[in-house]
Amino acid sequence: MSAEETDFTEFDRAYQGLLAKVWSDDAALSALLADPKQYAIEAGLPVDPAATVTVDRSQPEELLTRTEILQAFHGTPGTHVLRVPEHAPIDLSELTDEDLELIAAGNNVNNNLYQSK
Repeated sequence: MSAEETDFTEFDRAYQGLLAKVWSDDAALSALLADPKQYAIEAGLPVDPAATVTVDRSQPEELLTRTEILQAFHGTPGTHVLRVPEHAPIDLSELTDEDLELIAAGNNVNNNLYQSK
């Protein structure tokens, strides 16, 4: 696995974990919205120390692709935009706590919360 693939895999795991957490825990969502930069750092995302972090809560009509997520996060120098739609594209209430933990840990590729394009 190349360094770029490893970096992406780490981002992917951290981002999916962040989504699973904020979509299932109101306190986590409040913490994210109160201090997006600190929350992103604690979630393991690669935040540039000089950058600001903003949260985009708009709900897309289709699943977000990895390209869209990465472009938002890395596309503007000095700003990281976290795409965190208002609600999950799947009904998280149908997932067990174990499913959510696997998603947050990045271990279950069958439960990706967004497309891998």
